[in-house]
Amino acid sequence: MLAKLILAGGLMVTGLALAPADASAASAPQSTLPGATAASGTLVEKVHWRRCRAWRHECAARWGWRTPMFFRCLGRHGC
Repeated sequence: MLAKLILAGGLMVTGLALAPADASAASAPQSTLPGATAASGTLVEKVHWRRCRAWRHECAARWGWRTPMFFRCLGRHGC
């Protein structure tokens, strides 16, 4: 009985010791530069928008605008 109580107490202390480290790591910013994340995210979105724009026209030419196959075609290409 005493061994189980010591083991349970040790697990609780270990859990409490590790919990703040996990919480602070999760709330930490991804980048130390304030404008780096916004600038790279913007560039990625612009390229994605151009690619999806081309695929929207391609899928519409193949299947017609706003048909079920049109949306399936967009989904296949990640748009």
